[in-house]
Amino acid sequence: MSADTDDNTAKPKPPKPRGRPPGLPSIAIIVALVALAVAAWSVWRLQRATQAGQAARKQDSATIAALETRLAANDQQSQTGNHRLGALESGLDDVRSSVQGLNRRLANLETAYTNLSGQQQSGRDTLLLNDAEMLLRTGQQRYELFHDSAGALKAYSQAIEVLAQVQNPAYAPVRASATTERDALAAAAPPSRQATLDSLSGLRGKVASLPLAEPESMPPSSGKPGFWSRVGNAFSSVVKVSRENGRGGPLADPRYARQTLALDLAQAQESLLAFETPDYQTALQHADTTLAAQFDGNDAGVKDFATQLRNLLAQHATGPAPQLGGALAQLQSLRASQPAAPASAGSGAAKP
Repeated sequence: MSADTDDNTAKPKPPKPRGRPPGLPSIAIIVALVALAVAAWSVWRLQRATQAGQAARKQDSATIAALETRLAANDQQSQTGNHRLGALESGLDDVRSSVQGLNRRLANLETAYTNLSGQQQSGRDTLLLNDAEMLLRTGQQRYELFHDSAGALKAYSQAIEVLAQVQNPAYAPVRASATTERDALAAAAPPSRQATLDSLSGLRGKVASLPLAEPESMPPSSGKPGFWSRVGNAFSSVVKVSRENGRGGPLADPRYARQTLALDLAQAQESLLAFETPDYQTALQHADTTLAAQFDGNDAGVKDFATQLRNLLAQHATGPAPQLGGALAQLQSLRASQPAAPASAGSGAAKP
């Protein structure tokens, strides 16, 4: 025993191993299990993510393929549309060329129509001016040659209506001049002048019914008249000498009294139409003298006849004759100064 004790004393004792905590292996196992679980979960997640990525890639690939297909179809449609657009542009260019050609033709047609309208209007104005000139000349001649106031007024009125249809404003002064001459013509031939002419015509119609004055009783002769006495009586009934400026006395033969009175009234009418007022009054005075000398002054018809003659003598003298022809000369001057119009058909104006 002592020897063992000595051996134990002599040799150092080995270090006593440390003691491990009693739960460390369990913890290590748990940690390992947790790490293994985490690793498994990570792998599973990675696998799932990989699968999901693959699925997404496949879907994206399908989508891209579909988009590429659509894009190719769109490209094809775009090419087709471009082709069609090119065809439409080409057709549109043709249409534009056609429209431009039509516009040029339309412009040419408008120009031709304008020229034709101008020529037609010029020809129409020429016809109207021919009518107006003819009517103005007709009115002037009817008044100057025949003293036909009514016909002259009608001709001037028609000429004014024709001039109103002329489109050229240069002829407006001619219409104004014609209107002035027509007014002067109407004023120179008022209704009283026509009434006077009607009164004179009525008096001429009554001359045949007026009774002549009774011849004066001649003194009885003592014997049979001689040869020279009978010759003197015969010539005294045919030849009568009187003063030139008047009528010396009653007619030798009362049978000519009615013809003389009718001639005096006719002379009065003629002087009235010719605007010769002194001759008109002289003719009426001669008619009044003949009526008083040759007709029965006690008869009612003769008295009424004499009253009408005196009323005609008492009427106011008419004004001067109108001066016609100014409008016609103005129209001819304007037509001579205007450019020549195209030849046209003859005038077809109606006579007044």
